[in-house]
Amino acid sequence: MKGLLIDTTIFLKKQLQRFINEEFKEYNLKSAEILFMQILFQKGEKSQIEITRLLDCDKAHTHRIVTKLIEKKLVYYIDKDHEHLKNQKLALTPEGKLISIKSESFLKIWNSKLVEGIDEKDLVVAREVINKIIDNANKIKNLKDNGE
Repeated sequence: MKGLLIDTTIFLKKQLQRFINEEFKEYNLKSAEILFMQILFQKGEKSQIEITRLLDCDKAHTHRIVTKLIEKKLVYYIDKDHEHLKNQKLALTPEGKLISIKSESFLKIWNSKLVEGIDEKDLVVAREVINKIIDNANKIKNLKDNGE
């Protein structure tokens, strides 16, 4: 049964990525790019370092995605005069904001369809279980980070 949790998580992640990739194909955007844009849309201006911390991902991955979004003219650095661009705040361009509005709407629809037919009590239990799993994953990561 426990192996099914990992399989289910991977399946859900891949399904969401596929749905996003298909929905935003016309904009030549992938799910990772949409995720970065959603962070800027929902949380406001952020630096590459802040985005990396929020997503708990690799700095090089963040840099690659940001570079693609800048090339596509969907994000920009607010002030390029500082010594290190990775510390500079990024913001969405007007076109980036429009796509982010569409992606937020799309994600809300996807989420509502995902939980369709599931009782609210079951959703509460599922959230509690998932939060406990996340806590356990963070504990494992902290043990690893501390060399234990």
